[in-house]
Amino acid sequence: MITRRSVLILPVAALLSAQSGSEVTLPADGDFPASLPFKIAPMTGGSDPETLALMARYGEGQDQTKFLIEIQGPRKKDGSADLDTPVSFSHGEFRHVTSSRPAQFFERLANALAADSPTFSAAKQETLPFDIAFLGPPATRLPGGGFGGAAGNWYATKLFLAEGAAEVYFNFNLESGEAEFSIKDEDYGNIVLSELSKVIW
Repeated sequence: MITRRSVLILPVAALLSAQSGSEVTLPADGDFPASLPFKIAPMTGGSDPETLALMARYGEGQDQTKFLIEIQGPRKKDGSADLDTPVSFSHGEFRHVTSSRPAQFFERLANALAADSPTFSAAKQETLPFDIAFLGPPATRLPGGGFGGAAGNWYATKLFLAEGAAEVYFNFNLESGEAEFSIKDEDYGNIVLSELSKVIW
């Protein structure tokens, strides 16, 4: 389980190009369920250069699930980028994408998050806000499934949903187009599924 407490957010331009020599050791997740992998692709042409937009896809053909993830670059009160503080959070939102078939996605996600009583929300929304923490600079994936060691292309992050009532790890690699949701705590599994079902439908 990733337990590192210090977090660092980079502006979107840095997310797309930064390589850091700092070491970030993030333990592997051997005692937890396997993560749910999916594909991401950066969206270009947006009006806000400080927003990283990722089109996420899981599955193929008629069973494919699609949703959009937007991450806002952090700002100080004066509007400048926040790069200097050792602990920094940002925010973003999930966006609904039409023509998704999420049944298989949620079945696999329930397993990945150890959700023992998964339920879908009756609310159907176009957007779902979240707060996000980046757990250090981009790192390499370790053989056991964690992240750390030399600088790499994997960003380990933690999302806070439902105004902080639920947490889930969201790790992604902009170079390879890989991403995953991983368990933070089994107590959060049911809430995470319920929250995501508001916008993934």
